Amino acid sequence: MGRVSESDLRGAFDFLGSAVVGTHDNPIPRPTLAALRDLLHADDAEYFELRRSDRALLAAASSNDIVSVPGTEEALAEFGWQNPLSWRRWHPAHGPMRLSGTIRRRDLQRLNFYDAFMRPNRLRDMLKVWLWSSPASAACIHLWRSEGDFHRRDHDVLAVLQQQLIAMRERARTRRPAGGAVASLTVREAEILTWAARGASDERIAARLGVSLATVGKHLEHAYVALGVHSRAEGIGRIMLSASGGSTPD
Repeated sequence: MGRVSESDLRGAFDFLGSAVVGTHDNPIPRPTLAALRDLLHADDAEYFELRRSDRALLAAASSNDIVSVPGTEEALAEFGWQNPLSWRRWHPAHGPMRLSGTIRRRDLQRLNFYDAFMRPNRLRDMLKVWLWSSPASAACIHLWRSEGDFHRRDHDVLAVLQQQLIAMRERARTRRPAGGAVASLTVREAEILTWAARGASDERIAARLGVSLATVGKHLEHAYVALGVHSRAEGIGRIMLSASGGSTPD
């Protein structure tokens, strides 16, 4: 069993303090994935849930806007079964898994999965943890690096967080689906979003309300999740549209 340093434990607590619980349709949202990506020094962190019977995507989110090379989806459909960390093989009880710790690199490079998917997308190593597995579906978070491998340290920090991430997903999945629901913000979230809608910068909002810049950012992220949007502009647009009596498009 590995060991976790005091600094890594502080990092895990900081992550949990900033993590945003998502919605039924978006259980692990972008702000949370971005914080996990930064904690583990990854290039990208993704969440997805698939239906086992036909690989239909039930939920998905990413820390970055991903632009895959042409042919990526076809490569996954044809060779995804060769992935040593395939969602078909593993479940939460296995804990976090590193691709580089599961297969030797020269053996990985012999696979069509590597040649058709990983190499064109400049993916070197993967760190993966399952949050849910049943006969019907599987859900996981995976992190990618394009240069260098994940280390045991990264594995152990993710192991510390696995049950917390599972709990976040479970809390989000018990929330009502977003369709037709009326968003609800805390008074502070609404207050900060109102200042943002009036053109105030985060720095000005923090000074006006006597809070830290990080607190302003955290409240805005929570507001975005509650509203089902992904940016300041979308959040302001949603509020303005509601105030004018309009409705969002389907």
